[in-house]
Amino acid sequence: MKLYKNMLIAATTGLMLLGSCKDDKFLQETLKDKLSTETAYTNKAQFDALSATMYRSVQLFYNTADLTHEGWILGLGTDVCFDPRDDAAKFNNWGLVNSRETFSADWFNLQYQIIKVANTLIEAASKPGVLWLNEAEKTSTLAEGYFFRGFAYRNLANLYGGVPIVDKPIMESKVDFVKSTREQVYAFAKSDLEYARTYLPLTTTTPGRVVRAAADHVLAEVNISLKDYDGAIAAATRVIDGTDGAYALVNARFGARANEADKNYYYDLFVMGNQNRQAGNTEGIFVAQFEQGPTGAVVLGGTQNFGRPLIERMMWCYIWGFQKGGYTSGSPHDTTGRGVAYVRPTNYTNYTIWKNAGNDLRNTEVNIKRKYYFNAAVGGFAKGDLIPKSYLTLREDTMQWVYPNWQKFGTDKHIAGLPDNGYVRDFYVIRLPETYLLRAEARLAKGGQAQLVADDINAVRARAQAPLVSAANATLDYILDERARELFGEEFRMMTLTRLGKLYERTKAYGYEKSAASVQTYNNLMPIPQDMIDRNVGAFIPNNPGY
Repeated sequence: MKLYKNMLIAATTGLMLLGSCKDDKFLQETLKDKLSTETAYTNKAQFDALSATMYRSVQLFYNTADLTHEGWILGLGTDVCFDPRDDAAKFNNWGLVNSRETFSADWFNLQYQIIKVANTLIEAASKPGVLWLNEAEKTSTLAEGYFFRGFAYRNLANLYGGVPIVDKPIMESKVDFVKSTREQVYAFAKSDLEYARTYLPLTTTTPGRVVRAAADHVLAEVNISLKDYDGAIAAATRVIDGTDGAYALVNARFGARANEADKNYYYDLFVMGNQNRQAGNTEGIFVAQFEQGPTGAVVLGGTQNFGRPLIERMMWCYIWGFQKGGYTSGSPHDTTGRGVAYVRPTNYTNYTIWKNAGNDLRNTEVNIKRKYYFNAAVGGFAKGDLIPKSYLTLREDTMQWVYPNWQKFGTDKHIAGLPDNGYVRDFYVIRLPETYLLRAEARLAKGGQAQLVADDINAVRARAQAPLVSAANATLDYILDERARELFGEEFRMMTLTRLGKLYERTKAYGYEKSAASVQTYNNLMPIPQDMIDRNVGAFIPNNPGY
């Protein structure tokens, strides 16, 4: 395990461990022992196998560890969610967020792992001697590598600002990486994404494989960061208007549970098996694949750890263990799921953003469960009686046992009726409503397009049957509110807030009281991992201010 950890660290700095761990026998391999891009990849099947490792890394965004680990990128300790079990936990206490903090370091390392594989693919696919069927097969293969590299550098720039740019495989010891500026990293990502959006296919028969719309979506965001607002609007428009394929906001029932009259089409978006185009979903642009077993396809199914994603366990309240409510601890029900309340939505997410919500489908009991019932006769209440707010008198009652469950994170019908292991759903990395909200953001930043900004937001709100926003109220903060309403638990909220420099402000205004009290302005960027800095002995890489 120590060697495996060292391998992951090495990915962040291009095998720079060779310069500081000379006594490690494993790291004394000679280059002839390693795969070489000169000989290892000669046909499309081999490149597909290489691509599969990048898709596996994306799975790890959602399926690496237990407890609050996967909640970090979703906004742990910011305006949208927090750790309800421990006031002293990191991100509740932002004072514990430093250059040796592991959640952000794991994310950093994963991006460089993707970059490492993408660089190998790009270099190998560019060499003569590969047996391509035609030029289109070559360019689409390269485009996949360029997409993932641009995607990873966008993730790094959003969260950490300037980082080292590694643009080719590192085949020997290197300990003198230098830190590029944030703008240089965005520009590098833009170049990759421009290639990807030109040569990726419009459609694919393989669920989860990236297509042109995914590249244009990420390109739109990168262009906003580069203040190329016209470029951002154009990229988002290609996704929205059909140039990049036939995408549309879902407004009718579809998929595996469409015949259940007590649900609605927003609920259908999160039913197991409904996330891919092949299931009739017209919103999923880039979808991380999770199945109960490996599919054998280029985009691997299965799960990396634990046999299933742990999002229901992480995000849902612990109602099935609420003995005060007549439940028997240790006996989860198929209908209640097996949440254990590691990550709780803030009051902002559960309540504030829903003021004046009207008939917004997203806020109905179907999509956010707010009503819980006694499971046995307790204290004068009968089984089946509604648990009233007045009954929840202890802190843990509403921090752990009973709070609103967003139905997108779980199910009332688990596979084989097993709440422990029976929730295995694909995850949206990119979904069409976010593209609309990115275009709204670009139009707002450009200026002079107030009504068009409102129109983009209202496309999302109208689908949800929510009251429309006026042009005068269509601000950046309103867009962030709408992101929370539509995309909570999907968007990488931590990354959205650091990209916009709004993490401090929004956490101070809407975060859990402990997070709001401890967050600092320098937390608008995450720390560069200290391991990466320390091992880069040939050049100094400064950390972000404050760390």
